[in-house]
Formats: sequence, C-alpha cells, structure tokens
Amino acid sequence: MTRPSIQELQLQIAQLEKTCEEKSAALASAEGSLAQTRAQLDEVMHIYQTTFDLAAIGIAHLTLDGQWLRVNPFLCELLGYGQEELKTKTFQELTYPGDLALDLQLLSELINGKRSSYSIQKRYLTKSGDPLWTQLNVSLVRDVNGSPSYFICIIKNIDARIRAQEQGEQIRARLKAVLDSLSEGVLVYSDKGKLLEANPAAMRLFEYQTQADIRSASDALTNLFEATTLDGQPIPLEDWPVTRLLQGETVSNMEMVVSRRNSGRSWIASVSGALVRHSQLQGPLAVLTFKDITKRLMAETALRVSEQRLRLAFDHIPDMVLIYDTDQRIQYANLAAAYAIGQSDTDLIGQHARNASPGSILNLWRPLIEATLASATLQADDVEFNTAEGVRNLRVTCVPITEGSQTVREIMVLCHDYSERRQAEEKVRQAALHDPLTELPNRALLYEYARHAFAAAKRAGHEVSVLFIDLDRFKPINDVHGHEVGDMVLRQVARRLRRSMRGEDIVFRLGGDEFLALVPHHGEAMAGQKVAQHLMEAMSGPYQVGSMEASLSCSIGISVYPRNGIDVDMLIGHADAAMYIAKQMGRNTIQQYTSSLAERVYMQSLIEEGIKNALKRDEFSLYYQPLVDMSTHQVVSVEALLRWPSNGMGPDRFIHVAETTGLIGRLGEWVFSEACRQHAAWISEGLPAIPIAVNVSPVQFKKKDFAAYLEETMHDHRIGPDGVQIELTETAVMEDIDHAIGMLSRLRDNGIKISLDDFGTGYSSLNYLSRLPLDKIKVDKSFVHRLQEDTASRAIIEAIIAMGRTLDLEIVAEGIESDSTMQYLRRHGCHQAQGYHVCKPVAGKNFANWYREYSSALH
Repeated sequence: MTRPSIQELQLQIAQLEKTCEEKSAALASAEGSLAQTRAQLDEVMHIYQTTFDLAAIGIAHLTLDGQWLRVNPFLCELLGYGQEELKTKTFQELTYPGDLALDLQLLSELINGKRSSYSIQKRYLTKSGDPLWTQLNVSLVRDVNGSPSYFICIIKNIDARIRAQEQGEQIRARLKAVLDSLSEGVLVYSDKGKLLEANPAAMRLFEYQTQADIRSASDALTNLFEATTLDGQPIPLEDWPVTRLLQGETVSNMEMVVSRRNSGRSWIASVSGALVRHSQLQGPLAVLTFKDITKRLMAETALRVSEQRLRLAFDHIPDMVLIYDTDQRIQYANLAAAYAIGQSDTDLIGQHARNASPGSILNLWRPLIEATLASATLQADDVEFNTAEGVRNLRVTCVPITEGSQTVREIMVLCHDYSERRQAEEKVRQAALHDPLTELPNRALLYEYARHAFAAAKRAGHEVSVLFIDLDRFKPINDVHGHEVGDMVLRQVARRLRRSMRGEDIVFRLGGDEFLALVPHHGEAMAGQKVAQHLMEAMSGPYQVGSMEASLSCSIGISVYPRNGIDVDMLIGHADAAMYIAKQMGRNTIQQYTSSLAERVYMQSLIEEGIKNALKRDEFSLYYQPLVDMSTHQVVSVEALLRWPSNGMGPDRFIHVAETTGLIGRLGEWVFSEACRQHAAWISEGLPAIPIAVNVSPVQFKKKDFAAYLEETMHDHRIGPDGVQIELTETAVMEDIDHAIGMLSRLRDNGIKISLDDFGTGYSSLNYLSRLPLDKIKVDKSFVHRLQEDTASRAIIEAIIAMGRTLDLEIVAEGIESDSTMQYLRRHGCHQAQGYHVCKPVAGKNFANWYREYSSALH
C-alpha cells in the first residue's frame, strides 16, 4: 500500500478544517435557536401562569382519584381555602352530597372514553359549610400513550344567578298562589288578543278543563262563547272587554251575560281590567277580572219584587201580622189580624198596646213586645186563647227590626194559629203509641205507662207483675196460610187478651207474636200468676178465620216489680228470660223469674259467648263414626259428630244453646264445610269416596236457601253429590211438612241421600213418612240399648224394619255395643250398623289408619 503524498495530506487537512468551521457555524446557529426557543417557552409559561393566577374563574387540575394538583387563587378564594389547605382536600369532600353521584358518574364516563368532556351545574361546600352553585366544565388529559393522566376543571361561580332564579320562581309561585286563591276569575291576554293564562276561578267560570284548552280556544272565542247585555242584546266581538281594553278604553264593572255554546251554561259577569306594561315584556298584557254576580243580581231582583209583593202577601196570609213602633203603637196590621181583632186595619193603626180591652187578643203579646224592646232579640212563646169555639193554640213571635247600630226601630208580631195541627199531632201521637194491626198500646207507651204504674206501686207499697207473652207455633200459620191470615189471627189474639185483662191491667204488643202485660197487685201476692193462667185459658180456644180453624197456645214469663228489679228494661228482660225457659220446658207454660232461673239463663249466655269465641278461634272439631253393611261388613258411610275438645262440654248441651240463640246457622255451616274438606282430604290420601253424613238442625232446615247453600259449598270443595249425606230429626221435617217435602225432593234430585235420625222418638206418622223423599231410617239407640231385656223395644225395632222394607228404605241401627245385638239385628233384616261395637268416633286424621286396618282385616 502506497503512502499519500504531502499534497494529498494537506488537501485532506484543508477539507477537515473547512468541515470543522462549517460544523462550528452550525452549532453556533443551533445554540442561538435554542436560546430563542427557551425565551419563547419562558414567555408562554409566564403567560400561562399569569392567566392561571389572574383568571376571574376557578381553574384546577385534579388527579384521577380527586386530589387537587394545582388550583388558582380565584378558586381558593371562591371556596374559602388557602392553596396548600385546599390541596389536602379531595373534590369529593367539597361536593354537596346531593350532587356527588352525577359528578362521579360523568368522571367515570370520561375515563372510560365514553365522552371527551362534560359540563354540569353543581354545588360545592365552602369552608364555612355553605353550598355554592357553580358551572363545572371538566376535560381529561391523557399521556403520550393515551392513558388518563389528570383532569382540567373550569369552575364558574353562578350562585347569584341560581339564587336569583330560585327567588324568581318563589315570587312566581307566590303570585300563582295568590291568583289561585282568588274567588274572582282572572284572564291574561297578549297585546294581539290571544288568551295566555287563566286562574282556577276563571277555569271554572268558563268551563275550561286544562291550560291547553285555553290556548287552543284563543283564536275562536266567538265559536265557544256568546256575550249579551243584561237585556239580551248581543255584544259584538269589537265591544268585548278585552277588545276595548286593548284599544285603550277603560273597562270597569262592565256587566254582561256570558254563555258557553256547547254546554248552554249562562252566567252574569262583572268585568274590570287594566293594561299591564313592563320593561321585560315585549308588549302590554291585558288583565281582566271576572266576578260571577248572577246570584247577587237575582237577589237584588228578588228583593225589589219582594218589596212590591210583601204587602200583598202580608194582606193575604192566614197568620196575623202587626208592626209596632218603639212606643208600642200599631203601624201596620194585615187583614187576618184585623179580622181576628174585630176592627179594620185603618182603625188599628195608631192604637197603643196599653189601650187594648181586657179580653182582646192584643194583650197576649204585649209582654213579648216589651221583652223584645229591652233585649233587641227575637222573642217567641206558645199561648192559649179562649174563644167561643173553644181553646185556640197560638204561636206568637216578636221580631225586632233594627238599624245598623242594632237599635230597634220597629217590632213585627207574627201570630200563627196552629190549633188544628196540634189536634192532628195529638192524633198522630196516639197512633204512634198504638200498634196499627191490633190497636193495642205499643212499646213506646209501655215505658210511659210502666213508669206511672211502678211509681204508684212504690207509693202504696205494692207490687206489679210484668208478663211476657209469646205465642207458640205461630210461624207455621204465617208460612202455610199466609200473612193476611196470620194478621187476622193476631187481631183475634189481641181482642182475647184485652177482654181477659182486669180494669187496672194493660196489655201491649211488642211486635210479631210477642205481647206484654202490666198487672198491678194491689196487695194480692199471686195476681200476676192468676192473670197469666186466665190468659192462657183464653188463648187456648180455636181461632176461626174463614174456613180455616187454628189452635194456639202461649208461653208466659213473669217478673215482679220491685222484687226482681226496678228498671223497666231489666224487668222486661227478666220476664223474657222466664218466657224463654217456659218455651224450653215444652211451651204452653208459665214460668216465674227466679234467681236460679237467672243463673240458668246466665250459664246459657256464657255458653253462647263461648260458642262465638270457639268459632272465631277454630276450637271445634269433627269426629267420624263409620256405618257398615250388616251383610258384607263394608264401610258404607261415616257420620260427622261435632266435638268441643277445649271445653269438654257434651254436644247435646252446647248444640241446644246454639239452636235457641241462633248460632246454629254459623255452627252448621262450619260443620258442613269441614266435612267437605275432610272428604276431599281422605280422597287425596288414597281412600275411596266414603260419604259423610252431616246432622242438620231444624233451624238450619227451615231456611229457604238451605239447599242452595249445600250445593254451593259442595261445589266450592269440588265434592260430588254422593260424597255427602244429611241427617234430619223428625222434629225438623214435621214442623212444616210441605216445606220439608220440597226441600228434600230438591236435595234427592241432586243426588244427596237423606236419613231420618232418632226414628221412633218423635211423631213417627206413617202418613207423613210415606210422603217424605227419604233414603234411610236410623233406629234410635235408646231402643237398641234395651233390645236384650225389653220385649217392647224388640217389637218396635222389628216393626220399624218391616216398615222400612215396605217403603223401600235402608234401616240403620245406632248404638250397637255387642256382637249379640249385631247378630239379632242382622237376622231381622237391618241393613246397616253403627256403634262402639263397630268403631268409636275417631278424629279425621285417625280415621284413614282405622279404615285401612279394618279393610285389610276383611280381606
């Protein structure tokens, strides 16, 4: 390799030197540019810092978690904090709690890129704790990688504007409240005649439903309304109050008739108005007020007419009318007064009250006139005036006619003769105190008479018997023969009672078939008993109504004043309780009230209250006793037996009380519903549809809707007609045989089997029995229990079985307690057996187990 020559080296050195010079010049130029850029950057930073510090608006940088990075003085002053103190807070701490949720939600959307910025009105809490309204604008600054870095917040103080806005809204609300409370209608029109607003009173007057109706109707008011003068002349649109007002005319108390065309409603309006101008309004507003003066004008018209007619009316009314001055001189007398006094009206005018003749009617009201002058108040009194035709009843009223200072100017005397009305009222009073059917005194007169009778007995040291009389079996007469026949029988009963009373006794009708007699003793201790016995004998004879003859008896309860009480209601209650016991003892009986009877009634009331509570608390339960076929031993049905476990009382006792107190209806409904429920429950447990027989009381059976109730209850529980049977006593069906036949026929037609329970202990009429639609006869257990030792019982049972075969009825024997009894009945043709020998009554939940075991043993 050859070395470069000296010339080549020198050339290369020269080139290097030139390159160095060029690089040095370039470096010097770059340094100058950098110095210039730094100067410009310093200037920008100075401008930014000056702007940040001197801006009249809050500026802040926030970290992503809400810490203040940089805050300008304005914001510090706005919130009341120093810069370093403010940086120790977060914006969450200084945000009004009610505005924080929205702010955080919008910040989240910024970070997630859903928005680039947001602007809201929000409240900050200043250092003093006061809320401050601001306009907040927030932007997010991201780094070179696009990740969120910090927030820029611009905060403008708008507290004064918001407060002013709220104050304005409060002012508008107060103005609206004032307008809404006005009884006058207010309408506001634009300067173009467009209806803008109406207060509620105007809405009602003009029959607008909503504000939208107002604005929609503005261009067509004449299509909706017609305006006329008070004498009926149409008012053209150019003369309407709003038109005149907008034309610069004055409108004050303009009266007009306003009619709405579509409804036909018309009313009289008094209209006033004014043009309202304001610098903030584009033009003046026409404000009109409307008063409904219909009633006032009608009253004024009526007053004018009345003034014209008053004298004519006074002169032609039948009551006497006189007007006196304060000196008691007659200023006016109508024709009726002149006729009654016997002088002309012109002769009466000017007469002084003290100059009236001693027997004159004018003297009747002189004391009232003086009292009216003294008190300036109305005075009135009822007086009697003797005339040749008899005593007249007068109502005198003195009315002070006063001036504004309440000074009496005149006195008007009104005298009304109500003698005929008084006599008619007395007749009405007598009618009100007597029963219209029997003409006997009624309950109202009873109390009045009893007070007098008891007071007289107390003075004389005597007693008074109170007899409570109730007819026996009167209801079948009404039911069978109708109420007209029943009323005729009651009138005959009343006549017999009246004839059977002694002169000092009195009998009352309380209502229905209940009567009451008051019998003073006059020292005779047994007077009440004797009269009661006499009444029973008088009542027992036959009653003839046309071709119908009826027999009646009565039950009588007796209480004695003062032995059994001194209060009228108490004595009536005691006599009623004694009568109730007489009914229970078999009717056609007299029962004297005693303390032991009271205890008996009290015990029954306790049982009655207990039944009510037991129904509320669901304390009753049903036990079930099966009936089996004598031949196959298969269970054919079960009988539902009512029990009261928590009380321990036997059903014979509490069911009797339920029947006599009317609670048997509710109790029977519960039994039937519970039996239906149990039937459905057994089926759901896998048992066959075993019929349940339910005992029905006579009270239930009498109800006309009894069959409908059974059908409805079975339908509600989805029970078929073969799932339920009913058992009735002979008493239930024999009281009204026609009703029984109709009711039982309906039940059998619907597939419900019917048993006649306790057969042989009641009527046992073969004639009736053959007419009744029955399925079974249940031989009473009293005969079954005596079967082994009583030949008469055996004969009765065999006769019943033979009769059942003849009538094609199933025969059931109750109360079987031994195998020998069971075998005897089977041999003699009895179909079904029930009793302890088969199974004792068991609770519904236990019957299913018994049935499965029993059926398994049969197979």
